[in-house]
Amino acid sequence: MTGAQFVLDTSAYSGFNRGDKRLKTWLHADNQIVVPLVVIGELRAGFSLGTKRKENEELLQKLLDSPNVITATITDKTTILFAEIYRRLRQAGTPIGTNDMWIAALALEHDSLLLTLDSDFYRVPDLLVAKL
Repeated sequence: MTGAQFVLDTSAYSGFNRGDKRLKTWLHADNQIVVPLVVIGELRAGFSLGTKRKENEELLQKLLDSPNVITATITDKTTILFAEIYRRLRQAGTPIGTNDMWIAALALEHDSLLLTLDSDFYRVPDLLVAKL
């Protein structure tokens, strides 16, 4: 995938770093990569429990410093989208984790495809999820 914009989920970032070949075509300089602040928090929480905290932090910082990467923060519009996702999933009886709802809301707000290895996101109405 070249010249695309997408939102990067925690599972896709981790999978890429573990060598998942399906993600190699996505994570390169030709694509605009949106990294939700929620994802950064999830990653750092995981790093804090591991034995390679410093190396993992350096690798993450290298990605975040790339000119084709932007960090997505929560806005008022994000909260409105989050509430709609929450309502629709709850009514359908198919809830997902709170952080995943924030990530989905940011992907919708940025009108972007979500790159993830997490099948829970397929439950979110109107969310475009990359087929890997």
